[in-house]
Amino acid sequence: MSRSSHDEQLDRLTGVLATMSRAAAAAIRAASTGLFDVDRAAAEAVVRGDAVLNRLRDDVEATIPELLVRQQPVASDLRLVLCAIRIAADLERMGDLAVHIAKVVLMRHPVTVVPSPAVGVLTELAVAAARIADKTSLVLATRDQVDAMQLGLDDDEVDAAQARLLAMLVSSWPYGIESAIDLALVGRYYERYADHAVNVARQVVYLVTGTIRL
Repeated sequence: MSRSSHDEQLDRLTGVLATMSRAAAAAIRAASTGLFDVDRAAAEAVVRGDAVLNRLRDDVEATIPELLVRQQPVASDLRLVLCAIRIAADLERMGDLAVHIAKVVLMRHPVTVVPSPAVGVLTELAVAAARIADKTSLVLATRDQVDAMQLGLDDDEVDAAQARLLAMLVSSWPYGIESAIDLALVGRYYERYADHAVNVARQVVYLVTGTIRL
Protein backbone atom coordinates (compact mmCIF):
# COMPACT_ATOMS: atom_id res chain seq x y z
CA MET A 1 0.00 0.00 0.00
CA SER A 2 1.38 3.42 -0.97
CA ARG A 3 1.56 6.19 1.60
CA SER A 4 -1.14 8.12 -0.26
CA SER A 5 -3.47 5.12 -0.17
CA HIS A 6 -2.66 4.68 3.50
CA ASP A 7 -3.55 8.31 4.18
CA GLU A 8 -6.80 7.89 2.26
CA GLN A 9 -7.73 4.95 4.46
CA LEU A 10 -6.96 6.95 7.58
CA ASP A 11 -9.17 9.76 6.27
CA ARG A 12 -11.90 7.24 5.53
CA LEU A 13 -11.58 5.85 9.04
CA THR A 14 -12.04 9.33 10.46
CA GLY A 15 -15.06 9.80 8.20
CA VAL A 16 -16.68 6.60 9.43
CA LEU A 17 -16.29 7.76 13.04
CA ALA A 18 -17.92 11.08 12.13
CA THR A 19 -20.83 9.22 10.54
CA MET A 20 -21.19 7.04 13.62
CA SER A 21 -21.22 10.11 15.85
CA ARG A 22 -24.02 11.73 13.85
CA ALA A 23 -25.99 8.50 13.88
CA ALA A 24 -25.62 8.19 17.67
CA ALA A 25 -26.82 11.78 18.09
CA ALA A 26 -29.82 11.16 15.85
CA ALA A 27 -30.64 7.98 17.77
CA ILE A 28 -30.82 9.69 21.18
CA ARG A 29 -33.01 12.46 19.77
CA ALA A 30 -35.40 9.96 18.18
CA ALA A 31 -35.47 7.91 21.38
CA SER A 32 -36.37 11.05 23.34
CA THR A 33 -39.11 11.87 20.83
CA GLY A 34 -40.52 8.40 21.35
CA LEU A 35 -40.29 8.83 25.11
CA PHE A 36 -41.99 12.21 25.49
CA ASP A 37 -44.44 12.02 22.57
CA VAL A 38 -45.32 8.34 23.12
CA ASP A 39 -44.29 8.00 19.49
CA ARG A 40 -44.09 4.34 18.52
CA ALA A 41 -42.77 5.06 15.03
CA ALA A 42 -39.86 7.10 16.40
CA ALA A 43 -38.96 4.37 18.88
CA GLU A 44 -39.14 1.67 16.22
CA ALA A 45 -36.88 3.75 13.95
CA VAL A 46 -34.25 3.86 16.69
CA VAL A 47 -34.33 0.07 17.04
CA ARG A 48 -34.07 -0.45 13.27
CA GLY A 49 -31.32 2.14 12.88
CA ASP A 50 -29.04 0.44 15.38
CA ALA A 51 -27.92 -1.95 12.65
CA VAL A 52 -26.23 0.99 10.91
CA LEU A 53 -24.02 1.75 13.90
CA ASN A 54 -23.18 -1.93 14.33
CA ARG A 55 -22.21 -2.19 10.67
CA LEU A 56 -20.05 0.93 10.85
CA ARG A 57 -18.25 -0.37 13.91
CA ASP A 58 -17.56 -3.61 12.04
CA ASP A 59 -16.25 -1.49 9.17
CA VAL A 60 -13.81 0.28 11.50
CA GLU A 61 -12.57 -2.99 12.97
CA ALA A 62 -12.14 -4.55 9.52
CA THR A 63 -10.02 -1.60 8.35
CA ILE A 64 -7.54 -1.73 11.22
CA PRO A 65 -5.54 -4.88 10.31
CA GLU A 66 -4.84 -3.64 6.79
CA LEU A 67 -3.69 -0.28 8.08
CA LEU A 68 -1.30 -1.94 10.53
CA VAL A 69 0.04 -4.71 8.30
CA ARG A 70 0.38 -3.13 4.87
CA GLN A 71 2.02 0.16 5.84
CA GLN A 72 4.63 1.00 8.45
CA PRO A 73 2.59 3.35 10.68
CA VAL A 74 4.12 6.33 12.42
CA ALA A 75 3.29 7.13 16.05
CA SER A 76 0.40 9.45 15.19
CA ASP A 77 -1.09 6.79 12.92
CA LEU A 78 -0.90 4.23 15.72
CA ARG A 79 -2.68 6.62 18.07
CA LEU A 80 -5.41 7.18 15.50
CA VAL A 81 -5.88 3.44 15.02
CA LEU A 82 -6.02 2.80 18.75
CA CYS A 83 -8.40 5.69 19.33
CA ALA A 84 -10.59 4.66 16.40
CA ILE A 85 -11.18 1.22 17.90
CA ARG A 86 -12.15 2.72 21.26
CA ILE A 87 -14.21 5.56 19.81
CA ALA A 88 -16.14 3.20 17.54
CA ALA A 89 -16.93 0.99 20.53
CA ASP A 90 -18.20 3.97 22.55
CA LEU A 91 -20.30 5.33 19.69
CA GLU A 92 -21.82 1.91 19.05
CA ARG A 93 -22.65 1.62 22.74
CA MET A 94 -24.29 5.07 22.65
CA GLY A 95 -26.55 3.73 19.93
CA ASP A 96 -27.35 0.69 22.08
CA LEU A 97 -28.36 2.93 24.98
CA ALA A 98 -30.70 4.92 22.73
CA VAL A 99 -32.21 1.59 21.70
CA HIS A 100 -32.73 0.66 25.35
CA ILE A 101 -34.75 3.85 25.86
CA ALA A 102 -36.76 3.14 22.72
CA LYS A 103 -37.51 -0.38 23.89
CA VAL A 104 -38.91 0.90 27.19
CA VAL A 105 -41.20 3.15 25.14
CA LEU A 106 -42.31 0.23 22.97
CA MET A 107 -42.86 -2.03 25.96
CA ARG A 108 -45.26 0.47 27.59
CA HIS A 109 -46.89 1.89 24.46
CA PRO A 110 -49.52 3.38 24.25
CA VAL A 111 -49.06 4.34 27.92
CA THR A 112 -46.54 7.10 28.60
CA VAL A 113 -43.39 6.13 30.45
CA VAL A 114 -43.01 9.63 31.90
CA PRO A 115 -45.74 10.80 34.30
CA SER A 116 -46.08 14.57 34.61
CA PRO A 117 -43.98 14.99 37.80
CA ALA A 118 -40.96 13.49 36.03
CA VAL A 119 -41.26 15.41 32.76
CA GLY A 120 -39.00 18.27 33.87
CA VAL A 121 -36.04 16.23 35.06
CA LEU A 122 -36.28 13.72 32.19
CA THR A 123 -36.35 16.63 29.75
CA GLU A 124 -33.15 17.94 31.33
CA LEU A 125 -31.52 14.55 30.80
CA ALA A 126 -32.70 14.29 27.20
CA VAL A 127 -31.64 17.82 26.28
CA ALA A 128 -28.24 17.42 27.94
CA ALA A 129 -27.63 14.08 26.22
CA ALA A 130 -28.48 15.55 22.82
CA ARG A 131 -26.22 18.55 23.45
CA ILE A 132 -23.37 16.26 24.52
CA ALA A 133 -23.88 14.17 21.40
CA ASP A 134 -23.60 17.27 19.21
CA LYS A 135 -20.45 18.38 21.02
CA THR A 136 -18.98 14.93 20.55
CA SER A 137 -19.49 15.22 16.80
CA LEU A 138 -17.87 18.67 16.88
CA VAL A 139 -14.89 17.44 18.88
CA LEU A 140 -14.33 14.58 16.45
CA ALA A 141 -14.35 17.04 13.57
CA THR A 142 -12.19 19.78 15.10
CA ARG A 143 -10.10 17.82 17.64
CA ASP A 144 -10.35 20.87 19.89
CA GLN A 145 -9.06 20.02 23.37
CA VAL A 146 -11.02 22.81 25.09
CA ASP A 147 -14.31 21.56 23.63
CA ALA A 148 -13.34 18.02 24.57
CA MET A 149 -12.71 18.95 28.18
CA GLN A 150 -15.96 20.93 28.31
CA LEU A 151 -17.81 17.65 27.84
CA GLY A 152 -16.79 16.63 31.33
CA LEU A 153 -18.73 19.60 32.73
CA ASP A 154 -21.76 18.72 30.62
CA ASP A 155 -21.58 15.20 31.98
CA ASP A 156 -21.73 16.60 35.53
CA GLU A 157 -25.07 18.19 34.59
CA VAL A 158 -26.39 14.81 33.50
CA ASP A 159 -25.20 13.17 36.71
CA ALA A 160 -26.93 15.85 38.79
CA ALA A 161 -30.21 15.46 36.89
CA GLN A 162 -30.10 11.69 37.29
CA ALA A 163 -29.53 12.08 41.03
CA ARG A 164 -32.60 14.33 41.24
CA LEU A 165 -34.63 11.77 39.32
CA LEU A 166 -33.61 8.96 41.67
CA ALA A 167 -34.41 11.11 44.70
CA MET A 168 -37.88 11.71 43.27
CA LEU A 169 -38.46 8.01 42.67
CA VAL A 170 -37.57 6.93 46.21
CA SER A 171 -39.62 9.71 47.84
CA SER A 172 -43.20 8.35 47.95
CA TRP A 173 -43.45 7.91 44.17
CA PRO A 174 -47.21 7.59 43.55
CA TYR A 175 -47.13 5.77 40.21
CA GLY A 176 -46.01 2.36 41.42
CA ILE A 177 -42.88 0.26 41.40
CA GLU A 178 -43.07 -0.60 37.70
CA SER A 179 -43.07 3.08 36.74
CA ALA A 180 -40.22 3.82 39.13
CA ILE A 181 -38.13 1.00 37.64
CA ASP A 182 -38.80 2.22 34.09
CA LEU A 183 -37.76 5.76 34.93
CA ALA A 184 -34.70 4.67 36.89
CA LEU A 185 -33.58 2.63 33.88
CA VAL A 186 -34.23 5.44 31.42
CA GLY A 187 -32.29 7.86 33.61
CA ARG A 188 -29.43 5.40 33.79
CA TYR A 189 -29.43 4.96 30.02
CA TYR A 190 -29.13 8.73 29.49
CA GLU A 191 -26.37 8.90 32.09
CA ARG A 192 -24.40 6.08 30.50
CA TYR A 193 -24.90 7.61 27.05
CA ALA A 194 -23.23 10.78 28.31
CA ASP A 195 -20.42 8.78 29.91
CA HIS A 196 -19.58 7.13 26.60
CA ALA A 197 -19.59 10.52 24.88
CA VAL A 198 -17.06 11.74 27.45
CA ASN A 199 -14.97 8.65 26.71
CA VAL A 200 -14.91 9.69 23.05
CA ALA A 201 -13.66 13.13 24.09
CA ARG A 202 -10.92 11.54 26.18
CA GLN A 203 -9.76 9.60 23.16
CA VAL A 204 -9.67 12.76 21.05
CA VAL A 205 -7.48 14.44 23.67
CA TYR A 206 -5.18 11.41 23.64
CA LEU A 207 -5.12 11.43 19.84
CA VAL A 208 -3.99 15.05 19.78
CA THR A 209 -1.62 15.08 22.75
CA GLY A 210 -0.66 11.50 23.46
CA THR A 211 -1.95 12.07 27.01
CA ILE A 212 -5.30 11.47 28.65
CA ARG A 213 -6.19 14.79 30.32
CA LEU A 214 -9.93 14.53 30.80
